[in-house]
Amino acid sequence: MWAYPMGGVNTGVWKAFMGHRLQCFQRLGLGTLLLSSIGLCFAQKEPQPTRIWSVGPLTKGAPVMGISLGSGVATVTGPHVNSQTGSIFAATRSVVFAGDRIVLASMVGMMPKQDYQLLSLDIKTGEIKGSRELVGFGVRAIFSTNDAHVIVSGSSILRLTPDLKDDGSFDYKTSGHRFVNVQNISPDGSTLGSKTSPGYDLIDATTLKATQLTASPAVDTSVSSKGFVTNNPYSYTDVTGLHSIDQSKCGGRPQFLTDALILETGCKSPIVVDTRGNIIKALPIKGDFAYAGVSQNGKRFALQAGSFSGEHTLKQEHFVIYSVGTWEPITELTPDVPGEEQSWTAFSPDGSLFVVGSPLKLTLYRLP
Repeated sequence: MWAYPMGGVNTGVWKAFMGHRLQCFQRLGLGTLLLSSIGLCFAQKEPQPTRIWSVGPLTKGAPVMGISLGSGVATVTGPHVNSQTGSIFAATRSVVFAGDRIVLASMVGMMPKQDYQLLSLDIKTGEIKGSRELVGFGVRAIFSTNDAHVIVSGSSILRLTPDLKDDGSFDYKTSGHRFVNVQNISPDGSTLGSKTSPGYDLIDATTLKATQLTASPAVDTSVSSKGFVTNNPYSYTDVTGLHSIDQSKCGGRPQFLTDALILETGCKSPIVVDTRGNIIKALPIKGDFAYAGVSQNGKRFALQAGSFSGEHTLKQEHFVIYSVGTWEPITELTPDVPGEEQSWTAFSPDGSLFVVGSPLKLTLYRLP
């Protein structure tokens, strides 16, 4: 039943309000006031992300030539600035949040020199607050730590403040290994994974102190604060040893969402498993998809969803933000310009902000 208007409420306004609602029910073709009808009349759209700013181009960039294949004929396009979104691997390792800054690493030198420029952007405005050149450093990835610093992995490891000042380094040559490759950080930002060939170390992201996890040959696809996961062989390794994960049929690159949960994107649908391979959740999603990052608090993660044509040419691209635990989509967003393979993305530590794009155009969103 409808409640009568309480004291102080204009009766004429109340009648007009009720008249509007009754017209709504009549348009629905209902003779009675059913609860389901009320839901239809009062329903609202799902909350959408809010654009905070959009900036670019941010760097001069490196010019490249384009080649596309179709019907057996190669078409060469003129020189253009590389968007640097042609790598799914680099998509989640090129831009990060660090305190009140967003830091990105843009390649500005021609191959094979590969010089890089680091930029520190004000998180509120997108204004460039700091810049640093890395010549001949061979940047592989940048990461955000759990104490609001930036890790740059290249010919050595640099630990930087949000304004790109030095705050520590790790020299591979003094580690006792002839080869070291750091290409992953734990979702919580505490631990770097270091492939030592052979062997594997965990490196504290604050102190840059390395601790050997195994001396056996290892190839990691993702690291947690306790171990690493690999698809060759498909397994999880921690201090207790190697544990098989019975999802090898997927054949993808498993990614930690938390220390206990792993996302597998190589199956027909994305699945979430624990470190023993038990399936926690299968996620329904249409089209092609790829991992697009996780928040340090472990509450949200993103998938890129897109459609491709021809030689893996991306036609459409959007990102679905999920809740860890409920496994339900929270919202979706579409970048202004789709990446060649995948746009750069990163979450703020608490998962409330999401940055997407490239050095050509970078956009920050507030998530619902």
